[in-house]
Amino acid sequence: MKALRTGSKELIKEINRFKVLNIIRHQQPVSRAEISRQCELGVSTLSYIMDELKAQNLIYEVGEASSTGGRKAKLLKFNENHGYIVSIKIEEVQILIALTDMEGGILLKTYVPFEKHTTPEKIVSLIEREVKMIFSERNKDLSSLLGIGVLSSGLVNRHEGEIIRASMLGWENVPITEMIKERFPTVPVFVDNNINGYTLAELEKGEGQKDNNFLVVSIGAGLGLSIVIDRKIYYGAVGSAGEFGHTNLVMGGYSCHCGQEGCLEMYASEFYFENRYKEKSKEDSAYEEEDHHFSAVAKAAAEDDVFAQSLMKEMGTHLGYGLRNLINTLNPEKIIIVGEGVKYKHLFEKEVLAIANDNFFEKVSIDTDIVFSQLKDDSWFTGGALLAISQLFQEPIYEQKKQSI
Repeated sequence: MKALRTGSKELIKEINRFKVLNIIRHQQPVSRAEISRQCELGVSTLSYIMDELKAQNLIYEVGEASSTGGRKAKLLKFNENHGYIVSIKIEEVQILIALTDMEGGILLKTYVPFEKHTTPEKIVSLIEREVKMIFSERNKDLSSLLGIGVLSSGLVNRHEGEIIRASMLGWENVPITEMIKERFPTVPVFVDNNINGYTLAELEKGEGQKDNNFLVVSIGAGLGLSIVIDRKIYYGAVGSAGEFGHTNLVMGGYSCHCGQEGCLEMYASEFYFENRYKEKSKEDSAYEEEDHHFSAVAKAAAEDDVFAQSLMKEMGTHLGYGLRNLINTLNPEKIIIVGEGVKYKHLFEKEVLAIANDNFFEKVSIDTDIVFSQLKDDSWFTGGALLAISQLFQEPIYEQKKQSI
């Protein structure tokens, strides 16, 4: 655990600076009067901070506030073009890389394929090559790169910057932030689980903007969960809360890549399609080469393949039971379903809602709103960027802060 910094005038000054900057970032355009009211800072102190932020090109004036009389107040905005962020998502056989502005707006994105079970060292070399190529082709200096956010599947220790275990990648105890930092020594690097990154996008730009306590469940190649309490992601004892996919649904069920049997992920993700096609192929060899990805199963279902249609409904039923358990355990305001499977919700939504809504709290008229994400597919990029941005603009109350903006 990081130690708190010792109190000092310098620390108070830094905290006030970040408070002002974050009010502008989150409430822009905003007036000085409103900033002063929220920060409870004197005129001279606030003016000093404002002048400093302007000189650093972090904020700028834009337009004027409406007024019922007297001088109109200038409005302030954060300069999203102050620098760049690189967002990275490491998948099973490809790396997703995006260049974003300081608000997570995507400027460029690219996909880099690699062989299954490629070593971490090779992946980091690919990342270095692509990032440097992006900056070179845009005629941008690498000094304008202010942060790198990395998203990965599996267990992640975000404080140590380590991927503890990512079974789909075949990785264990990989110090990913340190490895990337060796290639970009002046750039802060942050890592988190995929779903936690996407949750940052939902908090800032999606269905979670107005909710305090909610869950984000991802369905696709696997099954993930992020828990938001009082608008902050809950990480648990070692940063690994949310392994929802590895709760048990069926005693003695399908073997999971985690080493257990009967995990929910084996029944409420693409793994279920894979397992069922294997079983079906024993009856009918035509199913031996069947593609088990969401897109392929959905296509078959749309073409009136009765077996594919039944798979979607069964998968939705299993997911519904998983969501019901979450509701009964955590009583969230909302559950946001995200991921590859959302595109095909029309094939399983009815089953999910029927099971999930038949929960303990429904009996006493306490509802949980279950919705499907409205964000675009590339919001994983936004989430990775927001991971870095949120850390860069965190009030510097702890020792060993990586970098100040």
